[in-house]
Amino acid sequence: MGSSVGILMDGYALRKAIQGYQVHESINIYREIAIAEEIPIVVFSVNGINLRRNTVRGYIPTGDGWESATAPIPRVIHKRVLYSTSPPLNVLSRLRSRGVVFVNPYLMQNKYAIYQLLACDAQVAPHLPATWVYSWRRLVRCLAMGHTMILKPMIGSVGRGVMRIAPRGKYSVELAGKHTRMMSYSHLRRYLHQQVQPRRFLLQQYLNLAKVNDNPFDLRVPVQRDETGEWTVPGMVAKISGVHPFLTNLAQGGAAIPGEAAIAAAFSPSVAADVRISIEPLAKNVAKAIARAYPSAADLGLDIGLDVEAKPWLIEVNSRDQRITFSEAGLHDTHKTLYRNPLMYCARLIKERT
Repeated sequence: MGSSVGILMDGYALRKAIQGYQVHESINIYREIAIAEEIPIVVFSVNGINLRRNTVRGYIPTGDGWESATAPIPRVIHKRVLYSTSPPLNVLSRLRSRGVVFVNPYLMQNKYAIYQLLACDAQVAPHLPATWVYSWRRLVRCLAMGHTMILKPMIGSVGRGVMRIAPRGKYSVELAGKHTRMMSYSHLRRYLHQQVQPRRFLLQQYLNLAKVNDNPFDLRVPVQRDETGEWTVPGMVAKISGVHPFLTNLAQGGAAIPGEAAIAAAFSPSVAADVRISIEPLAKNVAKAIARAYPSAADLGLDIGLDVEAKPWLIEVNSRDQRITFSEAGLHDTHKTLYRNPLMYCARLIKERT
C-alpha cells in the first residue's frame, strides 16, 4: 500500500475540477494544504482503481496545478462520493479486505442504519425525529393521525428525491416535491408505487422549523477529527429555504448565511445563547456514537433543525458534507478548515500504520 492520502471523488466531478470548472469539491484547497503540510495525496475516482496491479490512476498536486499519475493504492482513503450500486461498492469492499481504511467508511451511507444506531444513544435519542423504513401502510397510518411526513432516499444528498406529504381532509393529500399538488389517496399510492422503492426510502416526522424572514431554516453542523484525533466543530451555517416549498439545500434554491446570524434572527437573545451552547455538545455526542460503530468515521455533516420552541433536532447525518455552503455564506476560513481537518487526520492514520 502507498503512503499517500487518497481522496476518492466522483469521476465526472473530478474531470470537471481538473479542467478548472467549479464543482462541489474544491480540490485546489486540498492541493494548497498538501503542499503546505508536505502531505502526499492522490485524487482519483473508482474507475482509476486497478485491483490487479494494486494501483490507482489519478492526479497529484504540483506547484502550479495537477499532474496525471499512477500511484500505489493508498492505505487511507478519504471517501468524498456516495455510491448506491453494487459495482463500485464491491470495489471498495475488496480494498477494505486488503487493509485499506476509508474515512468515512462506505458502510455508513445508509441513513436508516445511522438512525437505528443513534436511537440507542441516551444523549442523542431525544433529538431524533420519528423515522421508519417506508411502507404504504405506515404512511397511511401517520397521515390518518394528522401527521405531515417527509419521504426521502436512504442514500442520497442535496435534497434529491425528497417529498413532503401532508393530509388535507379525509380523502386528499398535498404532495410537495419539485412542485406542490393535491391528489387522492389512490392517486398518491399509484404515484409512489412508480417512484419509490420501499426498502430504499425513509418516512420521517416533518418538523415545524424556526424561520428567518418567514423562510424555514436548518443548520449544517460539521463535526470532524483533526490532526490530534479529537472531534471538533469548526462552525455552523444556516441553510434557508428559497424557491422550494420546504427544502433548504442550496441545490434546491436555498440560501446560506452564518448559523449564528440565523439563530439570532429567529430567537430572543437569551434563547439564542442557549441554542448556540447546546449545538456543539450534541454534534460531538452524535459523532462519538457513530465512531463507536464505525471507528474510522471522521468527517460528518449534521443537519440540525430547530423547531419553533428552539429544540434542536438531528434531521440526518451526511457522510459527504457539502462544504460549499460555508463558502456561499462567506465563511471562507471555516470552509478551508473543513478540508484541512480530515486531510490532517488521514495523514495521522498513515503515520500510525507505518
